[in-house]
Amino acid sequence: EFFLYDPYGKRKPALSGFVLHRGKGGRKYQPLPEERLPGGAAGVRSQVLGLCPCARPPGPGSSDGSLCWYDPETGKFLQTHPEVVDGKRLAEEGWHQAEEGKRQAEERAMELGEGKRLAEEKVAELEALVEKMRCG
Repeated sequence: EFFLYDPYGKRKPALSGFVLHRGKGGRKYQPLPEERLPGGAAGVRSQVLGLCPCARPPGPGSSDGSLCWYDPETGKFLQTHPEVVDGKRLAEEGWHQAEEGKRQAEERAMELGEGKRLAEEKVAELEALVEKMRCG
């Protein structure tokens, strides 16, 4: 199999695939049929990979129309490199925010623990004072 992709749109279709067939006249490359994928993307199915290279049209939740891969088994587009990098960055930011939230919660718990200890000491003082006044 081999695939041709023209990111500049000078070739129609922009993406096509071919598979080598052996016949009486020798070996010839035959075109792979084009498939319509979710979101209006056009692709061809790689019999070797089980995936469909495609040029996903730009739009919400998609890439910029560059070459991408679609997995017919899962019904999902594989993430492009920029999407993976962006997802990793967002995950790291979320992790850092969670760590900061945890740190702040631990600080607050320590403050509350100290406040509880001081309150218990004050209660003990007052109880001792009350007991002293009863006996006194």
